[in-house]
Amino acid sequence: MLAVFAKSMSCAVFFCAASTSIFLYNADACPPQQSRIEDRINKPEIPHKKSPKVPKRTVWNLDGGVFFATDGHLENGSCFRLSGGVTAPDFFDGLRRIDTDDGTTYLLNNKPVTEFPDELLLTLQLLDYPCSRDLKDTAVRPPLTPEIISALRLHFYWKEGVALRPVDSSKRTNASVTRLAPFAKQAEDELAPRFQWNYTFTIPSAGVPLTNDLVLIIESEDHKIAARTAARL
Repeated sequence: MLAVFAKSMSCAVFFCAASTSIFLYNADACPPQQSRIEDRINKPEIPHKKSPKVPKRTVWNLDGGVFFATDGHLENGSCFRLSGGVTAPDFFDGLRRIDTDDGTTYLLNNKPVTEFPDELLLTLQLLDYPCSRDLKDTAVRPPLTPEIISALRLHFYWKEGVALRPVDSSKRTNASVTRLAPFAKQAEDELAPRFQWNYTFTIPSAGVPLTNDLVLIIESEDHKIAARTAARL
């Protein structure tokens, strides 16, 4: 709908439509007025400015080290929880991982770093764990025993992309075992003992890029994987 503005109320304005045109007659000789659509057409168009794209940036705090956890199971029906962490003196405190659209960078106390320190300290805990949290699962599963644990094999690898390469010269520096207290103390004599095994290893890491993952694999005697996890920065 076209709107027409008059300068004064004394101007008598009549419209006469003929085919596709609209004619304006003014009895008091008032000057013709422009419509809004004519103003809009004659006004130069101002291009719409797009908001600048804000780059995506995510910062990860790696203070204290890198931690991991996974569940494992053996063919005899035993299940366990494998957990632990990777630390190094004066390295992880103040370490940040920054992910952007251009890639990943690492800052240690606001200074760029690209490689691990010469050596990492790896701690592991392995303990009996339910195979299922479903209370309806009443299957009796054999607990872990020192004999079962002694038959397992632990392997370390550096992972870059999809490629794995074995870690050279890893060394176990400590090992201990602790008996877990049962939930029902009155039934302690009737329940099979359950334990937690604790280990500490040193991992040589000089020259290894921070983008590499430290992969841990536990295998059974017949070389079947019982658990796999990774410490990933």
